[in-house]
Amino acid sequence: MPQHHKIFSRFQPYHGPRPAGQIIDSFLGTKSRSEFHAGMRGPQPVWNAPIVRTPYPAFNEEYFEWIDLLESVVATRNSYTMIELGAGTGRWAVRAASAVRHYNPNLSFRLIAVEAEPTHFEWMQLHFTDNGIDPNRHSLVHAALSDTPGEVSFYVGTERGDIAPDAWYGQKLTKDYEVDILVEQAHYGKYQVRRHASGARSITVPAITLVSILDGLDYVDLIDSDIQGAELSVIRSSIDELDAKVKRLHIGTHGREIENELRQLLASHGWRCLADYPCFSLEETPWGPIEFQDGVQSWVNPSLTGPWWSPSAFVSKMKARFKRWHG
Repeated sequence: MPQHHKIFSRFQPYHGPRPAGQIIDSFLGTKSRSEFHAGMRGPQPVWNAPIVRTPYPAFNEEYFEWIDLLESVVATRNSYTMIELGAGTGRWAVRAASAVRHYNPNLSFRLIAVEAEPTHFEWMQLHFTDNGIDPNRHSLVHAALSDTPGEVSFYVGTERGDIAPDAWYGQKLTKDYEVDILVEQAHYGKYQVRRHASGARSITVPAITLVSILDGLDYVDLIDSDIQGAELSVIRSSIDELDAKVKRLHIGTHGREIENELRQLLASHGWRCLADYPCFSLEETPWGPIEFQDGVQSWVNPSLTGPWWSPSAFVSKMKARFKRWHG
């Protein structure tokens, strides 16, 4: 069995009770309501005994997400800011809060979590509260990520049929070819449903840009992105702001062309790649062979790892301000 990454030695696994009707869904002891996952197939990485002693995370594609999260917490000094894009129930934002509390209880933190699926967004507010985080003190945003603001069409059912929110966390922007639609009498929550010729269903949701999220923030310790194929357009349209403000990116990738263009874009802006594994592949890693459904890219911004006045960080910040002021 491979040894765990050294960052895990800074955090102790949870040992304690499990609240009724909930599961312990991470080694830090974060809780999740059983109803959030009731329709999921196969074994879930949770612990549901009355008294739980958790192990460190399994060696799978999420292992790299844990490394990025924990290293970003350990590296911060005065306060911690984390943005989760395509947040679902906000499980990585909640895990970030738990990691901060474990590592330094005196450290303040700010969470920004963006989710477009309306049921998941409602659950996210419950998930925060269940884990002792007041959602009103953070920024929970019901919207999809796009390179332009406004409204977008968003899948809530696939060509193979409807899937309940507790069984699917892969909703995304509709494909360009979805033009032949019928408006149904049924609603998805409060949203009017459209049935496409492909058989898929969609609703219209608000769209926001990553630039607008970053506006007003000085620095961000980590952006964790799982936006189901929109990652390239969103990152490309906000690259100057990312250069100026964001220390680390963890990107779930959804296509080889997307992965290639992200590599070129971020490398050309001086970002340093820590991990890069393509989607739908079996890859050799420092922790043995791991099967990747989504791809994984992990990047750090060297211009923000030194003093705030480093020349490259200053230039990036000025470019971002000029872009915001002048369009």
